[in-house]
Amino acid sequence: MKIELGRGERAFWIVLFAAVVVHLLAYALLAYPAMPQTVPTHWGADGAVDGWGDKAGTLLMAAVPLVVALVMLAVPRLDPKGRNFERFRGVYLGMSAALTLLMVAVAWMTPLTALGLVPEGGSLVSTIILFAFGALMVALGNYLPRVKPNYTFGIRTPWTLASEDNWRRTHRFAGPVFVAAGAAMLVAALLSTVAPEASFWVGMAAVLLATLVVGAYSFLVWRREGR
Repeated sequence: MKIELGRGERAFWIVLFAAVVVHLLAYALLAYPAMPQTVPTHWGADGAVDGWGDKAGTLLMAAVPLVVALVMLAVPRLDPKGRNFERFRGVYLGMSAALTLLMVAVAWMTPLTALGLVPEGGSLVSTIILFAFGALMVALGNYLPRVKPNYTFGIRTPWTLASEDNWRRTHRFAGPVFVAAGAAMLVAALLSTVAPEASFWVGMAAVLLATLVVGAYSFLVWRREGR
């Protein structure tokens, strides 16, 4: 489906891709040469490094933001209901930027830790991840009711995809549920300095519970409709 980019949307994507290019250049020219050959590649639930690997593998993680931005740009043009994206364009562009920049931040955790700017132990990484995803959940929850039916973005259950009324009701219900889950993650982030591992799992449980509750609600709406 051919969708023309407006002037403002075109400017948005140019700026976002420019930011990604700056990230890639800084990573390749500054961070990568400065890192030792063996670098942190995995963090445990407590925020401490528990996995190491060759720094060459981190180039793939550094490229993830570019992949995310390309996918987000392509989705409205590949979705059979791509025209509906025009009805919540601001929400979609905001989430595209948030996801891309979040992946940029994740990619930089390895060089920052390898260079000693982020401690290998402690809870800083766990705190950052919980806070970032919590803020993203709160933002998503606030805007979910504005998302119109499509096949790739939003609460995509068999029942929301089969009924526009189910889609509308489920997304209205999901908004405050996701906000509550995001708030729980933000609280967990604040408490992660005291109990980092427990806080991490509490945050993950909040997301899982929110997802299950919203899915169950969508099913119950379908059952109530007698379909």
